[in-house]
Amino acid sequence: MTEASKSASARELRPFSGYHNRPVPNDDSFITQVGPGTPGGEYLRRYWHPFLLASELKDLPVPVRLLGEDLVVFRDGSGQLGLLHRHCIHRGTSLEYGIVAERGIRCCYHGWHFDVDGTVLDTPAEPPTSRIKSNFVQGAYRVHEWQGLLFAYMGPVDAEPAFPTYDCVDNPSDNEVVPFRMNLPCNWVQIVENGSDPIHNAYLHAIVAGQQFSPAFKVLPQLDFPETPLGFLSMATRKVGDYVFVRSSDIILPNMGQFPNGANRVDSESVGLRPFLTRWAVAVDDHHSFYMGFAHLNSYNAGVRKMTRDDFGVDQIPFIGQTQDRPHAERQREPGDFDAVVTQGAVANRKAEHLGSTDRGVVLFRRLLANAIRTTAEGKVPAQPRLTTDKPVSTYAHEVVMRVPNDVDLDDPQRLAQFGREAALSFVEFDSLPPVERERAVEKKVREILQSMAHVGAK
Repeated sequence: MTEASKSASARELRPFSGYHNRPVPNDDSFITQVGPGTPGGEYLRRYWHPFLLASELKDLPVPVRLLGEDLVVFRDGSGQLGLLHRHCIHRGTSLEYGIVAERGIRCCYHGWHFDVDGTVLDTPAEPPTSRIKSNFVQGAYRVHEWQGLLFAYMGPVDAEPAFPTYDCVDNPSDNEVVPFRMNLPCNWVQIVENGSDPIHNAYLHAIVAGQQFSPAFKVLPQLDFPETPLGFLSMATRKVGDYVFVRSSDIILPNMGQFPNGANRVDSESVGLRPFLTRWAVAVDDHHSFYMGFAHLNSYNAGVRKMTRDDFGVDQIPFIGQTQDRPHAERQREPGDFDAVVTQGAVANRKAEHLGSTDRGVVLFRRLLANAIRTTAEGKVPAQPRLTTDKPVSTYAHEVVMRVPNDVDLDDPQRLAQFGREAALSFVEFDSLPPVERERAVEKKVREILQSMAHVGAK
C-alpha cells in the first residue's frame, strides 16, 4: 500500500468522515434490468409469472405493466383470456378502451378486431381486398389461470415451458390457498434477497423492530444455504430450550419463494412441509414489482392467528410491515419487510454494500441468478429450477422441531449446524414422495440423525 493510499484509508476511518465515504455509483444492471432485449429480461421471459388476481379481472379490460411492457388483459365472451400489447397496431389507441367481444377484443377507435392470440380478425373500415389481416398481428402472450392467479409467459414461442404446478397446494388435507398481490416501488431482485437472508428474521421480526415472530426467533441461529433442484434453502437452525428448531425457506429460481409461518413457539415436536406463503417477486419494470402469490390457510398455520379469505387481497395481507398503509411514525417505531426492502432504493446500490458472513444466502442468490442469465444468453437451459411436467413439482419449505435427547449435545454451533443441514437435506433426499409420505420419511430419518449424533458423542 502506498503512502497516499494509507493516508486515504486513515481519513475514511475517522469519525464524521462522510465526506470521504460517499457511496460509489451503482452498476448491477446485468441482474436488475428486465426490459425486452436486456440479459435479465430475456432470462425472466423464459418463465411463467403471475401478474393479476383472477378476481381483479371482470367484464372490462385491465391495463397491466409486466417486465417493462405495457399490456392489457381481458376475458372475452367465450371465456378465453387475452394478454395483448396495450397499443393497437393501427394507430396506437390503448386497448384498455377496447370493446370485449364474444371472440377477442375490438379497438374502440376504428373497430380493428383481435383474437386472444393477436390474430387480426377484422378491419371493418378497410376494403374487402385489404391484406392487413394476413400481413400483421397484434402482439400477444399466453395466459394461464391457476389457484386464483393469472400467469403470463412472455418469451419465445418455441421455448415455452410447461406450466408448473406445485405439491404445496394440497398439503395438509385441509389446506386452502388464498391469493394476494402487493405493489412495491423497488426492483424485484431485492425482494428475493430479503427471502435469502434468514438472519433478518431474528432482528427485524423479533429483537430490534418488535415481536412480529414468536419469541423463539430471538435465539440467534446457525445459518446454511444448501442448494436444491429448484434453487436453495434459506435456513436457520436453533437450539431453543430442550428442542432443536430447523426453519427452511425455499428459494425457487428465478423469483419464487415459499416461507413457513413465524409463529412456531417450539414447544412440541413437528415435521412439516407446510409453507405459510408462496410468493413470486414479479418484475413490473426496473423500479416496481409485485409481491404476489397465495397464503396457505390450514390447521397447521392457524397458530399465526385466525385468518380468512377477507384478510388477503390487493395490498392486503394480515402481517405487520408488509405494506406502506400505516402512519409513517408507526412504521419508524416498528418497521417491517416493506420498509427494509423499499428504502434500499428503487434499485439497491450493491456497490456500496459491506457484506458479512450472514449474507451468504444473498451472495449465493446473486451468483446463481447471474449464472442463469449467462446460460440463457448462450441459448442453453439453466440447471435450476428443475421442473417436472408429469406431476406437481416437489418443493422444500419446511419446519422441524425435535426434542433433543439427553445424550445429544447440540450446544456446539458446528454440531447444531451439521444437524440442521442433514435434517433439511432429508426433504430433498425423499422428494420423489408425496408430501405426507415425505414428512413421515423425513421424521424417521431425522430421529436416526439424532441417534447417530448421540453415538458420536459417546465415543
